[in-house]
Amino acid sequence: MGNTVRQPPILLRHRTSVLALAILAAMAGGLHGTAARAADLGTAPVTNAGDGTSTPADDAKKKPKKEVTQLNGVSVTAATINDVPPTATYTQSQIDTETLRNLSPAPVVTVQTMLNQQPSVFAYANGPNGVESSVNLRAFNSSQFSETFAGVALNDVFNGGVTNQAENRNNVLLIPANLQSVDIYRGINNPAVNSYNSLGGTINYVPRQPGDTMGGRVGASYGSFRSYDYHASFDTGDWNGLKQYFAFAHSSSRGWIDHTHDRNDNFYWALSYAFDENNTLSNYLLYNTNKGLSPFNMPQALQQQYGRSYQWPLDWTSSPIKDRNWLDIVDWKSQFADNVAFSNKLFFGRNEYLRTSYSNPLYQQSATQPYNLEDNPSGYAFWLGNPDGPTYDPAAVFGSVEAGTAYHFYGYTTSGVGDTAELTLSLPNNEVVIGGNVTWGKLHSREYWYGSAPVPKINGYNDTWDEHDHRTVSSLFAQDTVSLFDDRLHLTPGLKFIHASTTNHDIVGIYYPIAGTVKDTEHFVSPTFGANYQVADGLNVYASYGKNFKLPDISAYYGAFQTDANGNNTLVPPTVKPEYVEDYEVGARYRVDGFSATLNGYRENFRNTFITVTDPVTQLSHFRNGGSSRYQGVELQLREDWQTMSAGTFGAYFNYAHNQAKFTSSFTSDFAGQVNAGQPLAGVPQNLYSAGVTWKWQGWRVDAQGRFVDKQYIDQLFAGTPTAATIKPYAVFDIGVSDTVQFASSGFGHEVRFGLNVDNLFNRHYLNTAYTDTDYNGNDFIRGIIAAPRSVTGSVDIHF
Repeated sequence: MGNTVRQPPILLRHRTSVLALAILAAMAGGLHGTAARAADLGTAPVTNAGDGTSTPADDAKKKPKKEVTQLNGVSVTAATINDVPPTATYTQSQIDTETLRNLSPAPVVTVQTMLNQQPSVFAYANGPNGVESSVNLRAFNSSQFSETFAGVALNDVFNGGVTNQAENRNNVLLIPANLQSVDIYRGINNPAVNSYNSLGGTINYVPRQPGDTMGGRVGASYGSFRSYDYHASFDTGDWNGLKQYFAFAHSSSRGWIDHTHDRNDNFYWALSYAFDENNTLSNYLLYNTNKGLSPFNMPQALQQQYGRSYQWPLDWTSSPIKDRNWLDIVDWKSQFADNVAFSNKLFFGRNEYLRTSYSNPLYQQSATQPYNLEDNPSGYAFWLGNPDGPTYDPAAVFGSVEAGTAYHFYGYTTSGVGDTAELTLSLPNNEVVIGGNVTWGKLHSREYWYGSAPVPKINGYNDTWDEHDHRTVSSLFAQDTVSLFDDRLHLTPGLKFIHASTTNHDIVGIYYPIAGTVKDTEHFVSPTFGANYQVADGLNVYASYGKNFKLPDISAYYGAFQTDANGNNTLVPPTVKPEYVEDYEVGARYRVDGFSATLNGYRENFRNTFITVTDPVTQLSHFRNGGSSRYQGVELQLREDWQTMSAGTFGAYFNYAHNQAKFTSSFTSDFAGQVNAGQPLAGVPQNLYSAGVTWKWQGWRVDAQGRFVDKQYIDQLFAGTPTAATIKPYAVFDIGVSDTVQFASSGFGHEVRFGLNVDNLFNRHYLNTAYTDTDYNGNDFIRGIIAAPRSVTGSVDIHF
């Protein structure tokens, strides 16, 4: 890949044999074991705590011309640092095609974790192939910013996030091979880019595009944790204006934690048809299935005693998970006149997540086993006193409540359809974009308890809940990009109106003694404004302002089912209010030749900050408002585009981000008591560093990168508010080496790429995530999930 140079036959044979030996070494390294070191688990002790977006084609006239190169045997447009216009009035960056094609194939790499090389991104996966992926942008969690694919929002309209929301532990949809590039917009940016819940920013994944010439590739990889993948793709080329791209990938891994094996299948189809020079139809279809076992948050003392990969034995507890996810986008673009363009995107999608967990009553929390098992029963059938049911008596059927509630079935199914339309008017000194979106979503969430599997699903008998929800979100926006003073000053005023209608319907269940329906509507006007001024050649300064809001998650409506002072069951209107955010940003960009630097600062003021509170008896989670808070920080991004030396070409980047999130008002939280102004929010590393170097020479490529993550305060399990306990800082380094050999100008195997990747090179031991809990004797302790140790992966790709 990259710069490919033909070599004489003797040198070809030598290089190929060397790389083949390297791959064999990688495969052998995949079987290596890792010794646990309890001292490196990475926690401090517990102490008392006092819509529619623009695509690259839409932005072409705003950006410098791109260079077309050969990549994987297909002509593509190579994205460079120049793809972020110096005149942009908001903070943004990009991951280009070449970077995506050279990512490590290890099971720790997902579309979320690959973002770690960008400023202010903190992402991790608790299991292989994207299981329990989490991503934070600045100090914002995944439900507080937007992730879009081709401008279509991927966020769950009911629970905000894209992955791992509402216990959807393996709802993978995208893999890096599905993408052409990624655009990262920070802050409450212009309404032509942002989507619903865009408080911290928008990450737009650009779909992989069909190529102009026929070709394809097949490949495979193998490495640590008995991980392997095989994949194939095919480009039809241009058939009278019709271009298509098909791809399939299968991944499987034993996982770096005991009992967390997983496999994933991904299918992607992209189509582009040019009816004429003014009308184009595109279609993007994604289908993904994932099946495996999810990891548990393990007590730190047990990790120290039995090893960092320790999990509960399968005959104690287990959590098998299955997910099926698909999305289809039909994109129509028309150029009515030289200065008038129209686009419309119609999209459909569905996700079905299923889990049947098991908790053995013989090993429940006790004086001899002091730690609570996850997904455990309450210990008594509190629902039997409800006059309307449910009627299941686990003790009568299985001898005890614990035995009769050993199995939990949980199903979460969402489906949706939407449409986004945009009209663009290109005028002499400004560009006006007018558009709108409507998205309709449906949710069926249900859980049942029983003493054997398969779990029967009988409403009014053994259902914890059976919930049917609908939410319709719609928006209208207008944005103008104005160019003044010989293109030195750019202004982007914008306005978006957002409306949401939500219906929550629950039938009688263990947590719901009465059936009922709760409805609510919310609306908001979101203004944005940005300005960019060219101070000198290569130097631009910018500032922006925006206001937005975030809808409460659907769990906020669960609190409507209450019992009054007389013991009567009643329905009350939802009391949780949306989150309101006001954003201020200033920044500067400098660019000369291949070097670029961006420095910016931001402040976002919150009202009605969301926290999640869990009832320790029912285990039911509720959304709550936790007062006001402030997120603020500084970001620095330095990049050096390719510099040609006598020994090849070099590129490098360095990022630094300081992100701070604190409550600015005091409030009282259930189960935690008083929360004081100035107390930091959990899960926010204050300082993030990332850096990398790439070297290319005669088909060889070396990528070396590292990242530093500062300490993070962690939440108390049930309160949803931070404690004084922390995850300690850590640094991780990765390296990848590849050699692309050109055998012929065409035909099967005309180009072969050999790769060797080592992730977490120095085998750093640390926790991805953690929280505090209380054991049987009332002592505080830390639960956590370890990050992947060092992994070695060898790969080969054959192009035709």
